[in-house]
Amino acid sequence: MNCSLALEMFGPYVDGELDANAELQLRLHLSECESCNAALQRLQMRRQMIQSGGLRYGAPPGLEARIRKSIRTGRAGSNWRMWSAIAAAILVASTFSIHLTQHFDAEDRLEQQVISNHVQALMTGHTTDVVSTDQHTVKPWFNGRIDFSPPVVDLASHGFRLLGGRVDYIDGRAAATLVYQRRKHIIDLFIWPARSGDATGAESSKGFNVIRWTEGGMSFTAVSDLNKTELEQFRDLLRAT
Repeated sequence: MNCSLALEMFGPYVDGELDANAELQLRLHLSECESCNAALQRLQMRRQMIQSGGLRYGAPPGLEARIRKSIRTGRAGSNWRMWSAIAAAILVASTFSIHLTQHFDAEDRLEQQVISNHVQALMTGHTTDVVSTDQHTVKPWFNGRIDFSPPVVDLASHGFRLLGGRVDYIDGRAAATLVYQRRKHIIDLFIWPARSGDATGAESSKGFNVIRWTEGGMSFTAVSDLNKTELEQFRDLLRAT
């Protein structure tokens, strides 16, 4: 295992999502590579800081005492309204920061999972369970394996060749994965029924581009080391069909 592959596996490793074989390979690499060990420690430290509440807003010292004093002394209504507004603002800010932390944790986890599945498929050479360039062969293959019917599109005429498909398990749900090829680059397209809160947008992480969108009641996530411009072209072609 080289350092590049090791770095791609850090996310699923710290989340406890690697299978036994992949974890063993990573541990063997870490036992010999000081640089990767240091990078892993930095990642674990950042996650600990987020989980420890570093994004939360703390009330200024003495605020509670001042509010209680204002109540006891029966100050003018305007002062009481001022302190109430401050307390309410702090409560809203604290609640928002907690939700924001949870939101980014969930999005980071999903991003790491799709990248991990993509990398693991490439490493093992098991990119497809059904091998076919025919969309009419790939689409029926999913019947009985998942509880929804994913759209399968042939984009070979546009330079994105369908190679086949497989079933993955991501973020607690089954996902249909369609596998495409652009020159020497593999694109994994993960599909599942859209849920409230599914993110959209584009990110880059550890040498991979990730693009997410929703269409026709489905949530799509495309992952590849293909450049962002061409991956966006791939998305636009899918949305146009």
